[in-house]
Amino acid sequence: MFLFHSKTTKLNKELSKTNILKSDGYIILDHISNGSYGEVRHAKYIQEDNELNLVVKIIDTRQTSKDYVSKFLPRELDIIRQINHPYIIYTHSILQKKAVLFVFMAFAERGDLLQYIIDHGALKEKQARIWFRQVALAVQYLHTMEIVHRDIKCENILITEHYTVKLTDFGFSKFVSSKRLNCSTYCCSLGYAPPEILTTRPYDGKTSDIWSLGVVLYVMLNKKMPFNRKNMKLMYKQQVKRDWEHQPSVEKIISENVKLCIDNILQPEPRKRWTIDQILHSDWIKMNHRLVNMTDQESFALVEAQNQDKTVYQKHLKKIKADRSDTQQILGRRSPRFFSIAQQLESISSSNRETNDRNTSKYMLKRSLRIDNILNNKNDLIKN
Repeated sequence: MFLFHSKTTKLNKELSKTNILKSDGYIILDHISNGSYGEVRHAKYIQEDNELNLVVKIIDTRQTSKDYVSKFLPRELDIIRQINHPYIIYTHSILQKKAVLFVFMAFAERGDLLQYIIDHGALKEKQARIWFRQVALAVQYLHTMEIVHRDIKCENILITEHYTVKLTDFGFSKFVSSKRLNCSTYCCSLGYAPPEILTTRPYDGKTSDIWSLGVVLYVMLNKKMPFNRKNMKLMYKQQVKRDWEHQPSVEKIISENVKLCIDNILQPEPRKRWTIDQILHSDWIKMNHRLVNMTDQESFALVEAQNQDKTVYQKHLKKIKADRSDTQQILGRRSPRFFSIAQQLESISSSNRETNDRNTSKYMLKRSLRIDNILNNKNDLIKN
């Protein structure tokens, strides 16, 4: 799920035994995953009688590269302190204890999109449309704030208990200038990288994100990658020649509109590639007329992004001071601003239902579709 890996188990043992943030209300629990620069664990934040389920990304800056600590980590912290969107995983708080950073985030109960597809198979086009639109809205919000993600992939799209998807992992993200070629660092997982990144030339971070979105949509529908990842030269040739095709069983049942959408997103020439606005206003999205108009929450987040002063960015955290024995708050505790009707209804009824995994999954998916319709009907009435 994340790109962080602990190089030693010593810290893990210390954390599990001592719970060094217990006095601040945080309980660090079981291991979830590893990545390049740390570990992800379950966690709880306890305040009086309330318990909040979280995950915590633990980064020991003594075990990471100087380049990461001085460049990528400050960018990530700057960005996650500023973003707030219904389809981006929210950051609850960021704490520092000596040289160790603890980034507490919302817990997505149903894991990441890739594992979901592996377990349940390719998505039906109707469900793919809803989830893809949610991710596209998150990217639209980021691009409006002049932020590029640069690591969009199925593993970085999480699914909540209520079947809403959330974009996560901003380790490679950055603010970009208005010039067209605004990135030069090789980022993005290989299978999701566009041809301009594979040639290691300067590229436009926004159009690079769009290509990655196209790969995500293809995987949603086909349960496989569109290009050969084992041979980068072959992969590049396939990309520029547009040498890919849908699974035969999928080709027969998906609409021409979604085929056209993928064709225009997986466009090897960046200048001809669809923009995020073209995607959101495409005929494929319009096939569900309830997805054409934004909900109040979606609109509110975008307006906030549009009104933000793009010329004034918060200064980077230049150095992690490792000599503090107390707990420093880099980002104070905050609650999510976006609650869906689905969450409110589900919190009322969850105690009255059995949790049979397969039946619950089908029930919740259908329910999420119904509640999405309720939300959009409500929005239509307000606007009319």
